[in-house]
Amino acid sequence: MDIYQSSQRDHSFMIQPAMHPILDLCKSIYSFHLTPTHSVMNNRAACMTPLRSEHLLILALEKGTVTVRPQSNATIEIQDQPEAWYLQAGELLFVHPDTELQLSYGEEGCLHIITCERYNLVQDCMNQMSYQLCYQSLPKHGTIVSRNTAYSFELIQQMLLYVDQDTEQIHVLLHKLLQRIDCSSDGSNDKYVTRSMHQIASYIRYASEQMLTRESVAAQTNLHPHYFSEVFKKEIGYTFSDYLAIWRINKAKEHLLCTDNTLHHIAEEIGYSDGIYLSKKFRSFTGMTPGAFRARKGTQRIAAFPFAGTLLALGITPLATVFEINQHSKLLEEELSSVPIWNLDKGAHQLPTEWQLQLPECTVDDVQPDLIIIADCILDHPKLFEQLKSIAPLFIIERGVRSPIDELLYIGQILNRQHQAEEWVIQYQYQIEVARQQLELEQVTQQTVGLYEMCGDHQIAIWGETTRAGYNLYRALKLNPPCPIRHDILEAGGFKLIAEHLLPQYAADHMFIVAPAYWLEGMESMMQQHPIWSQLPAVQNGQIYGLKLEEFGYDDGLALERQLRIQVNYLTN
Repeated sequence: MDIYQSSQRDHSFMIQPAMHPILDLCKSIYSFHLTPTHSVMNNRAACMTPLRSEHLLILALEKGTVTVRPQSNATIEIQDQPEAWYLQAGELLFVHPDTELQLSYGEEGCLHIITCERYNLVQDCMNQMSYQLCYQSLPKHGTIVSRNTAYSFELIQQMLLYVDQDTEQIHVLLHKLLQRIDCSSDGSNDKYVTRSMHQIASYIRYASEQMLTRESVAAQTNLHPHYFSEVFKKEIGYTFSDYLAIWRINKAKEHLLCTDNTLHHIAEEIGYSDGIYLSKKFRSFTGMTPGAFRARKGTQRIAAFPFAGTLLALGITPLATVFEINQHSKLLEEELSSVPIWNLDKGAHQLPTEWQLQLPECTVDDVQPDLIIIADCILDHPKLFEQLKSIAPLFIIERGVRSPIDELLYIGQILNRQHQAEEWVIQYQYQIEVARQQLELEQVTQQTVGLYEMCGDHQIAIWGETTRAGYNLYRALKLNPPCPIRHDILEAGGFKLIAEHLLPQYAADHMFIVAPAYWLEGMESMMQQHPIWSQLPAVQNGQIYGLKLEEFGYDDGLALERQLRIQVNYLTN
């Protein structure tokens, strides 16, 4: 039997010896150009013909947004299947066989649909091998892969070239694609879309400029609008309308600070009907008119949580910081020595949603910022968010969507400090070039480097380039991680938490260990006596370096620059 022509399911079959214990077979691949009419875009999403396959499905959205809704009349009920998945541009959805889907979309886009099968080797005889259909080695049903997918779409484009050709190349490309999906879906930060209201909140944030209503979003969850409102408020801490307004008004603030666009033009861009409605909504939400907010462009009276290193790199000293941030920004201690510290009251048994700042009565009068820049994680603390909003207008920065350099350039644009931002980046890049030359002389560029953090209970976090100055090591200096770190963390995105006994698999020639200062004091003696650590080449060669969490808690702007010096000094001495 020619395996590539086989349509057998649920049975093993025999073939001639192959080179790999896993066979991935592409059954079909199609591309759809989503072109809704203008009326559809303004009123409701367009629906595609229901989709159902007896094979595995990969839905790869290259452009646009698509809602994928499993139909209740499918012959196989899958436990914990969500009411809908929300696909955004650059994401891939993994759907197991025998699931009927309804796809809807509200904007122009491009969707690729791949059907495939995977067979695992179950018996290897002298002159033949037995393979059996198996999906257990692939990501679970409903997995959405959203990070580092550019190469996946390149593979899909290559597969499309072989659609009508009798060649095994399309199966080889599929195997590469599934390997890519395997590693991308293994990262801790990958997005698995469930019925959780937090996933609905993510969708609202992403699609806030679209014509969203409570009824339309509730319909996507199969909940009655009234019940949806109750659940959303309970889980997220905000009403649906307030949460949508938070992100729309934040985008309006970006336009006001970065462009000269009219209110009417801004309203169209962010999802409101006209400039008059935007003006009313803006004033009710912020307590000031859009014009009054725009007049604050270029102000240096700014508080930031966190972003202290970024402001200092732009030549701005923040008006205030929070104790927790200050305690993990020790490399900025001199610059922040005179900055007022606001204490966060977490209470003995308070939930994070109840946290607030403890502010002396004179604080707000003495330290009155024109703008407070906050990370989007502050929204997880509704009372804190409302408290900050009552002090000054807020501008929300989404963390993790930009590199530290791109984030600094973006904030420079928001604060009308583009020149200062560009000058700092030039200076940083010069330091990188000098450091790179030093590392080449020491032959460090020919060795491997890893970044780890002690997490307690014999757990170790392995970081990529997203935090703890990993950006310096991997993106800027272009140092080489061990292959498992490259595969499991850098290519997949995010980080990986491992048990201590697995550390030898991820060990590098040079190992940076992030931990509290008190732990690092006894690190050397502990490692020399420890049965696992003592066997690592980095420990034996004296190439293991402690990084204080108090200095590497935040890695933006000026902090990133000073962390670079520490890292390079360790590697060259």
